[in-house]
Amino acid sequence: MYTLLMVIGIVSSSGLPVGATSQIVGKFGNLDDCKRAADQPVTGGTISDMNLSRGIYWYCVYSGS
Repeated sequence: MYTLLMVIGIVSSSGLPVGATSQIVGKFGNLDDCKRAADQPVTGGTISDMNLSRGIYWYCVYSGS
């Protein structure tokens, strides 16, 4: 089982990075499905209505069998 995480970088008003937060977006049975979802995050599904810009990163993480 793989989990797709959306990691959002947080910057201060001066533009310096001050932290990050993450959100589980979905769970997938294999790594290929997770990678496909990470490559095309806004083509449909749970987060398709979000306006994503820089500072957003996608990670597929192994979450056990």
